[in-house]
Amino acid sequence: MKLKKYVYVLVVAALATFSASAQTNPGTIAAMESQTPKPGMSQQYEQGRKQKADWHKQQKDPQELYVFATISGDNTGTYLVGRMDQHWADFDKPAISDAADTEEFNKAVGSFVQSVTDRYYAFMPKVSNPDPSATGPAKYTELITFRVHRDKIGAFRGALVRLGEAVQKTKWPVHFEFYELVNGGAEGTFVLAEPHANWADFEEKPDVKPFRDMLKDAFGQNEADSVYDRIENSIESESSEILEFRPDLSYIPAK
Repeated sequence: MKLKKYVYVLVVAALATFSASAQTNPGTIAAMESQTPKPGMSQQYEQGRKQKADWHKQQKDPQELYVFATISGDNTGTYLVGRMDQHWADFDKPAISDAADTEEFNKAVGSFVQSVTDRYYAFMPKVSNPDPSATGPAKYTELITFRVHRDKIGAFRGALVRLGEAVQKTKWPVHFEFYELVNGGAEGTFVLAEPHANWADFEEKPDVKPFRDMLKDAFGQNEADSVYDRIENSIESESSEILEFRPDLSYIPAK
């Protein structure tokens, strides 16, 4: 399975990476909406998204609204639109009302959209290693979606915690973020997001210590094998895709 690739390179990291915005007390919820344009209407959809970004600017929306285009995998051609670093309570008091936002969406974008799916993910800070220098999403993000056996979800989470501890202990120079789907899909869905500055960055990195060697340095051979096996044996299936960040379609408020 694809996870074995990371034995030689890395356990990859955003839903871009979806790096944390500069909030005083950022939340951990990522609200992501998949929007699939109608056949032949991608250009009109993108023009509508630009119009909606301008509308957010006019409203002086204080928060980013990121847009990503899916450029590989089964969802190629679908766009991900979302806000990061949310608290659940933030949805009770949005800066722009849901009614006003929906009205503008229907006006600018809705007629070009075939389907919309909303999902909510929880960022897992204890098992992630985000890039502290990042000021926004990378140009590309590789997403690996893991579907974990229902009776092994706890074991998978526990193994990820040990992974996070190993990364911190060894100062492994690989940046990634883990998210768990908390609403809008199958239980036991986890997403690993790795940022890439360009296509060349997808190449394997011989100067980076392999994943299992890093675990061995942190815990010794027996515990390293245990952590790896718990991850491997928990996974029912996995899939991959690449997202391209579209700043021209996104809304990023002036600082």
